[in-house]
Amino acid sequence: MTRWPFEDNATHNSWSRIRATGFCVEVPGCIYDGARLDGGMPLGGLGTGYINLEGDGRFGLCSALNDIVPPRKLFFDWLTLEAEGVRLPLSSAPISYFGHYPVADLLAEFREVPLALGLRAFTPLIPGDAAASNLPAALFELALTNRGDHAMRVSLELEMRAPEPKTGGLLWAGEGVTCSRAGERVSGAAAVELAAGETRHIRFVLAWYLPNWRDSGNEAHVHRYGTRYSSVQDVAEHALEHYDTLLARVLGWQAVLYGAEMPGWMADALVQGLYSLAKNTVWIAKTRHDEWWPEDGWFTHNESHTGCPITETMVCRMHGHFPALFFFPELEYSTLVAFRHFQIADGEIPFSYGAPTSMRDPRYHCQHPLNPGQYAQMVWRLWRRTGNRAKLEALYDSAKRAIRYQYSLDDDGDGLINEQAHVGPGENWPANQFYDIWPWQGTSAYVAGTWLATLTCGEALAQAVGDEAFAAECRERLERGKQAYEDKLWNGAFYRVWADPANGEQLDVSLGNQLMAEWCTSVAGLEAALPPEHVATALDTVWEWNVAATPYGAVNAAQGPAERYASGYSLVNDFGEHTFVGENLCTAMTYLYRGERERGLEVAKRIYEAIALKTLSPWNQRCLISSYSGLPVWGDDYYSNLAVWALPMALAGQDVASFSAPGGLLAKLLAAANHK
Repeated sequence: MTRWPFEDNATHNSWSRIRATGFCVEVPGCIYDGARLDGGMPLGGLGTGYINLEGDGRFGLCSALNDIVPPRKLFFDWLTLEAEGVRLPLSSAPISYFGHYPVADLLAEFREVPLALGLRAFTPLIPGDAAASNLPAALFELALTNRGDHAMRVSLELEMRAPEPKTGGLLWAGEGVTCSRAGERVSGAAAVELAAGETRHIRFVLAWYLPNWRDSGNEAHVHRYGTRYSSVQDVAEHALEHYDTLLARVLGWQAVLYGAEMPGWMADALVQGLYSLAKNTVWIAKTRHDEWWPEDGWFTHNESHTGCPITETMVCRMHGHFPALFFFPELEYSTLVAFRHFQIADGEIPFSYGAPTSMRDPRYHCQHPLNPGQYAQMVWRLWRRTGNRAKLEALYDSAKRAIRYQYSLDDDGDGLINEQAHVGPGENWPANQFYDIWPWQGTSAYVAGTWLATLTCGEALAQAVGDEAFAAECRERLERGKQAYEDKLWNGAFYRVWADPANGEQLDVSLGNQLMAEWCTSVAGLEAALPPEHVATALDTVWEWNVAATPYGAVNAAQGPAERYASGYSLVNDFGEHTFVGENLCTAMTYLYRGERERGLEVAKRIYEAIALKTLSPWNQRCLISSYSGLPVWGDDYYSNLAVWALPMALAGQDVASFSAPGGLLAKLLAAANHK
């Protein structure tokens, strides 16, 4: 290679094959013009907080200092070089940026002096090893090249700005690096002598250790890393000592993905999507006898710390919990244990733990037609992922009570859950389903379809623990509900959005993800709840109506061939005429599960390319994008977009259990990450 850490010989801001240090072959990805990026990559792991490395080379948003919501806005030059009497902030040079989370690779050429820079920065995110992924540090390697014809001395100035914490601190550390504090500036310094034409490398870390944090409910917590490490010096020493191993493990699992049988854009989407784990997670320790969560702590993923901060929004985790489920099932279990803890007497599971960062202020009767059943489905998914009977039995009674709670939402006794929009005249919120500012009435294809899948999972859970009575109870309601679903919602071409026979009203509009029932049962590996011939016809309609209406995936709702439907409830972010990323990734997967590979891949590709290429925002993924332009409409850094991690499972026609089996992609990825 002529450059380190990657060869910059591809067209920027488009897909290419990239030769990068640490990979044996060229890998798919995108080299960005740093100045054009809409948000840089976060340097952070599981529950550690993060520091954004922006496209212009500066530090940007930061939650590492316990400013979680909103994150601290740094936007200053953390790295300044001095050579031949000229001060050179990294941001003063044009930057080529190749990110593959959790690794950011940058190249810069300074015009003022004959000096080139290569930078690799990362924080370990290692599937299968939550402890190693809980390191509160950013690790750096710089390559400095003297392109001149005479020797050059280069001085490095490193800077971080932070108030003096009550406990812990920040530290720059590395061979030849000195660290000092003056007021709110934590500075590092080093120097390198370069002969003409010489390249030299220097490694260092920025460690942070601020273990004590209060959530927005003013409850004191200890970050999990606070019980793993004793001081900021301990963090820095660990990072430097294990630098090579940690990096090799990261690149190892990435190499498996890049070499898998999938399109290059999909591999990129999977790698980049994991950035949400840095930006949106909190992992607190168990430090007192009266704390009820597991010994290894309590892990949460926020809806969006930068967009709509709510701690573990159930309808978002339904789409986005797959990385935790696949890579860190012990953390997934801790999250489900918390929902069990907050379950109330009638069986209702909360919508969330609280907001914006509160962990013990659960919210009820918000999207309650979905939350309890989705919780039960996730209990089934965890059982199929791990086969851990003790955990299944610990959660089973809670899942059973959650399902039974939802019986109370069947207003007409047909076996289906009814819409429970709590809106006043002329209002649009809370609609109490995923499309939460678009109220529905009667029975909807989406909510009732999710319920059919819940009953299917309930029966399977009951059979797994030998509860034949509850299995029969679920089966009876399932059969009754399936018939009512067809009678009320099927119109011959698709499942209408909702029908309200009691009031003689219905909405004959095609929802892009009207087949949520089909996606849920496919992921679960259980029998389909809908007639296969109706599913096939509905998918044809979605293709001709919803997909044809936009170049950016599929519109949420269509009222005719290639004709968007506007709900009329919002002028800015209408949930009918635009595209929900997570929802329409489910649509794409439903095509894949039905064997329609070309259609499914096309929908998913259009969505991801709107994010990665149209808006250049792979590390600021929006929830809702415009069906007209592909540009952001609403919601930064969204949890639900991690539905992308179910995409390779659907591509292979697998469910959670078969995707987790030995010899498959997940097993290979975990083995590579853990050197097995």
